Amino acid sequence: MRKEVIVRLSIIITLVLAVIGITGCQTPVVSSIEITSPESMEQLDGNGTYEIVWICTGLDKEINLMLVGYNKNEEEIGMMPIDSMIQASSGSYTWGPNFGADIFANFTDWPWWFKIEAEVPDTEIWDASGFFSVQWSIVL
Repeated sequence: MRKEVIVRLSIIITLVLAVIGITGCQTPVVSSIEITSPESMEQLDGNGTYEIVWICTGLDKEINLMLVGYNKNEEEIGMMPIDSMIQASSGSYTWGPNFGADIFANFTDWPWWFKIEAEVPDTEIWDASGFFSVQWSIVL
């Protein structure tokens, strides 16, 4: 009888340790965001609309989108908000119409290059697109 109890107890302990070992070795989900569109060196039409696209992993939060302007030497010259509190899981945002007018109103000089930054407030999770350009004509 005593031997059976020891065998059963050994099996239970082995199973518990196996479960702890399996669940303890799992890789935790890392939260991240990656802007996939606009692509590097893409040229956007500021008179229309544009679909900003991203991939998020492990995020059930809201993000802020910012437009960063750069001069010809790729030095930052300013920043403006595109929109805030966008659900990260949506994966895209329609910018516009006529988003060039917002750029014109927010920058003293028209930037040579742009990047879009996505950030999760109160965290260190963010990403930036590659450099792209925007062409825009004032429509009267």
